[in-house]
Amino acid sequence: MTNMKRLKKNKQKPALGDIFSFQILDDKYHWGRVVSLTASVGGFDNCVLIYIYKVQTETNDEVPELITSDILLAPIATNELPWKKGYFNNVENKTLSNDDLLQVHCFYDVLFKKYFDDKGRQLESVYEPHGIYGLDSYRTIDDKVSEAIGLELAPD
Repeated sequence: MTNMKRLKKNKQKPALGDIFSFQILDDKYHWGRVVSLTASVGGFDNCVLIYIYKVQTETNDEVPELITSDILLAPIATNELPWKKGYFNNVENKTLSNDDLLQVHCFYDVLFKKYFDDKGRQLESVYEPHGIYGLDSYRTIDDKVSEAIGLELAPD
């Protein structure tokens, strides 16, 4: 069970620059963006790297401004399941510019207590915001978003 609603089951695949919406229990539309299709995180290659933003809207008719200073969570590495299961709905595709991206994508490896970038290279220092060095499922993304916006986590 998730707090995220299935918008529609589809065969959408994420593409670089895709802007997607999703709904959670508050009935508002939340927004995200695909920033890489080739991330190597936690031993997984070709991960989909996404940003989730703080911005919320009443409808998903018009894409709001999505800027890096409004990122809700650290970058998340995932697979195509959030789209395939209908949780993420692609709304628009825009070419990414340097202004759309964080300078460094940083992830913490809990096991080795080290920081890595989205290419699997060890970093000498931490960069904020930093995520966990592993692959997130739609279920763990649901938990992270719910927690960040103050909703009770969905039951297991």
